Amino acid sequence: MSRQNGHVYEFGDFRLNPTENLLLRDGEPVLLKPKVFQTLVILVEHHGRLVEKSELLEKVWEDAFVEEAAVSRCIWAIRNALGEDSKTSKYIQTVPKRGYRFVGAVTTSNGGERSEVVKVNGSDPQTTNGHVIPITRSGSYSASALALAAEPLRDSVLPFPSQLDANGTEQPKGFHPVLVAPVRRAYSPFVVAPLIGLVAIVAAVGIYLLYSPNQPVELSGPAKIAVLPLKPVNADQRESAMEFAIAESLILKISEAKSLDVKRLYAVRKFVDLDKDPIEAGRELAVDYVLASNYQIADSRIRVTSHLMNVRTGQAEKTFKTETDSGDLFKVQDTVSNEIGNSVFAAFGSPAGSYTARRGTKNEEAYGLYHEAVYLVDKLTRDDSSRAVELLDRATQLDPNFAAAWAFKAQAYCQFAHVGGGAPSEFFTVAEPTLEKALALDPNNSAAYMVRGTINSDYHWNFPEAYKDLKRSIELDPTSSHTRRILAWVYYRDERFEEAVEEQKIAIDLNPTNIMDKWVMGDFLFAAGRVDEGLAQLQRVTEIDPDFRFAYYSLWRSYNARGDTAKAYEYFIKNKQAGREPQAEIDRLRGIYETSGWAGIIRAELDLMRSRDQKGKYSTRKVYMVELAAQLGDKDAAFGYLEEAYQFRLIGLSHLKVDPLLAPLRNDARYTDLLARTGL
Repeated sequence: MSRQNGHVYEFGDFRLNPTENLLLRDGEPVLLKPKVFQTLVILVEHHGRLVEKSELLEKVWEDAFVEEAAVSRCIWAIRNALGEDSKTSKYIQTVPKRGYRFVGAVTTSNGGERSEVVKVNGSDPQTTNGHVIPITRSGSYSASALALAAEPLRDSVLPFPSQLDANGTEQPKGFHPVLVAPVRRAYSPFVVAPLIGLVAIVAAVGIYLLYSPNQPVELSGPAKIAVLPLKPVNADQRESAMEFAIAESLILKISEAKSLDVKRLYAVRKFVDLDKDPIEAGRELAVDYVLASNYQIADSRIRVTSHLMNVRTGQAEKTFKTETDSGDLFKVQDTVSNEIGNSVFAAFGSPAGSYTARRGTKNEEAYGLYHEAVYLVDKLTRDDSSRAVELLDRATQLDPNFAAAWAFKAQAYCQFAHVGGGAPSEFFTVAEPTLEKALALDPNNSAAYMVRGTINSDYHWNFPEAYKDLKRSIELDPTSSHTRRILAWVYYRDERFEEAVEEQKIAIDLNPTNIMDKWVMGDFLFAAGRVDEGLAQLQRVTEIDPDFRFAYYSLWRSYNARGDTAKAYEYFIKNKQAGREPQAEIDRLRGIYETSGWAGIIRAELDLMRSRDQKGKYSTRKVYMVELAAQLGDKDAAFGYLEEAYQFRLIGLSHLKVDPLLAPLRNDARYTDLLARTGL
């Protein structure tokens, strides 16, 4: 992006001057955060051309450690400033899964006379109601067994507890809010007088809050606090493994205070974006306080500055600082967690104490690799799961007695299968000996029992053993939302629907930002007979993230089970749009519905899946094909696909008793036989 070309751009009521870092609306300045302003400049400079997300990441964030959701947040802020939303697309057009195009009429000048007018009409054939589906950038990986097994992600059509990354479009409210020049209106004296009084009251309250002593909010129970991952003062110094390691030690240290309810690391890992507002993070996490920290490394020293921020007031109540040598990660962890942690204790009236991080290894490099891998596992993608296996391979080579690394390597293998990377018969069998190694080293490893419970439920279809493992995991760590979610799924598949709902409520409370937890709650409520609640929950998920396709998937299945085929069709199309299907395919489906109705749609979908499937070859879509054939009444085809699914021990078979789309098969002797063979 050239900031020195002297060009000034005009569009609508706006005048953009990149050289002066200035955006005006009707002559009034519009304040934008720096990254948001840079993004707008790039889009306007390339008006009429698609700007890929990767290009924006490269030009705006350069080498900073951020995800594509940061781009979506910038686009949201720009639209807010320009007075449009993702549906109107007056200025910015979204091209799903790819990027954005500035489509408004732009006049370019050199600060004086205008020289060019460009207007782009029409829309990209792949645009779907202005929505964009955020995806995660991922590099190549060298785990050849995983690479050979991988299929295209779009083929993974069946939702399971760990099948999607929850990252999505968010709506930030940063420290430097977007301020759009006000619209001038004339008001009568009858309106002005009350307004003046109201302004005076608001001003008095503001002055009180500004100058009164910063006192913590009096709470009826333990104060809820989130410790966010550290962020570098200089983005070039970013060391993600260290940031997570220090955050974890701070979390464990502060968790010792009975007066504090601290969110665990898995709940805060997503807030690594340098531009993320900690107060907004606190609101998403539903906490009272946030501990937001930054660090600076210079002359072999590291300085950490932490701000204790009141989420209700948006103010920093306390600031804590510590400094130590940067050469020893473990020493840095212990120093920061004790000094900052004890300062937090003092702020809440708790006594100081000494804390030593429980790491499970004495090898610094192995510990850093472990934390980087756990972050990748949390992202729930194939490439990230594969990369996590590589990192954990190195960690276990450096320290063969590192039990936690063995446990999470087993989890990464299982997750690769969950997201459609390969057959469970291949990867769960690799995970099992890895898992047993972890338990041999540490019989009280909570994560290991969680993974073993997953294998027992999803691969062996042994629910009684899965219950034992998962409940043991929860005994060892009651705060694991992941384990709670898996246990809820086992309850659901075992037709214990109300228990599934209750367990899922705990998972959501532990990690309020996880959209996948909110999504599966809708399915559980529906199965429990709380149909309206379930549908409302799924609708809320689409409002939180309009691009989260599996909420639409659940909605069309739910309405189909209810017999409302018109609604089923509506959400079937929305699922296709969110799944980046070409517009031509969506138009074809609409034509089929007009002539052949809902049955024609199911038939067309089954034909499409057949065209993508290979008989005798692994694919997650086989269970989906069973469902579609069952809905069409083609039992022979349905049971044929079921046999293939059984051959690969597909995870979807664990839903055999409860899948509503399989209802037409349940009075067939072949179904009873399959239940007996699976042990379900």
